[in-house]
Amino acid sequence: MWPLQALFVLYPLWWVIGLAPFVGAMVSVPMVRYLSRRGHTVVPRGFGLWLLFMFAMILASTQLDSAPRLIGAVFRIMAYASATIVFVYVYNSSRERLPVSRMTGFVVVFWAFVIVGGYLGVLFPEGSFTTPIGRLLPGSITSNELVSSLLFPKFAEVQEIWGADQPFVRPSAPFPYTNAWGSHYALMVPLVLLYMRIGASPKQRVVLAVLGAASFVPAFATLNRGMLVAVGVGLLYAALRYAARGQIGGLIAISGVMAVGGVVAYLTGVVDSIASRTEVSGSNDDRVGIYTEAFTRTLESPLLGWGAPRPSLTIGVSVGTQGQFWNIMFSFGFPALILYTSFLVLLAWRTRRVELGLIWLHVVPAMATFMIFYYGLDSTQLVIIFLAGALALREIRHSSLSPSAKVSQR
Repeated sequence: MWPLQALFVLYPLWWVIGLAPFVGAMVSVPMVRYLSRRGHTVVPRGFGLWLLFMFAMILASTQLDSAPRLIGAVFRIMAYASATIVFVYVYNSSRERLPVSRMTGFVVVFWAFVIVGGYLGVLFPEGSFTTPIGRLLPGSITSNELVSSLLFPKFAEVQEIWGADQPFVRPSAPFPYTNAWGSHYALMVPLVLLYMRIGASPKQRVVLAVLGAASFVPAFATLNRGMLVAVGVGLLYAALRYAARGQIGGLIAISGVMAVGGVVAYLTGVVDSIASRTEVSGSNDDRVGIYTEAFTRTLESPLLGWGAPRPSLTIGVSVGTQGQFWNIMFSFGFPALILYTSFLVLLAWRTRRVELGLIWLHVVPAMATFMIFYYGLDSTQLVIIFLAGALALREIRHSSLSPSAKVSQR
């Protein structure tokens, strides 16, 4: 249990030190050791698709053409491998050793820190610092854009867009980019709600409710449309699943919360700010253009891709950085894309059978199936997706082995 606790609960420490990019690999070591000592490691049906994807991704590294891109590829492979180990570790853990409530409690602590980071971006938009690891590593490594953004973190993205009356200040801490903040926030909301239901005391529920309300400030400040859509769809989907079982109270409550959130967003000018940013930045047209370029350039190297994102030929961004779907297609080729999406859809489909009280575990991979089209989900986001999916599959497996057994949630 402690490796996962170290990953989520101690994340603020890793971020300040500069070890956040490596913490997944660090905690994977004791997980592998535990699995090897335990023996009889099992994986769910279809997991071979993911292993084949990992092989295809490593094979695509032969297309890399520079040392900086090789460094970035090592970071990505390390992140994917770490998430894979977390998946296997959680799936093989016992419900007594790693109960759902304890695991979601770790995620709640991480979620709280993400909110604190969002406030850092709101209050100190120009804030940044150099991590100790950033000082120690040579310039040949830190010159990589991805590595630099991780080791020299900023609190917010301040975007000065031509035609806008003022810069757009979008919180990002403790992550390099605002979209990373939004994707983490969205994926953790279902797990926070699950913890409030099965693990939190009455006082903790009040605290989390207040914290959730407070999170609207940095969440709205990100002007992140994708985050709002993901949270809204995830909440509504869960409510409909409850309503299908005759529990309409959840549907009414969630619909009310969404309505209040929409009114608040409108009254505070968030809706206008999002519309203004979209209008002056032309982000919709840019995304369509970059997606089109990603597809057409992948046709030039369809089997192995390009190994990593490359600068766009028309827009000032890199192709393969505007969504995990496009990143995998462009970087690793069409076969890898088929394997990746097949496993993710299979994970969402199979977790749908988890008991209604744990349906939020299923909601997370279900949300990921559409978030991949506009979010990068290859870091801690993937760990959260795999954590939720593995917990759900574990509960389904144990329930099928012992139909009369009750799910131990505490």
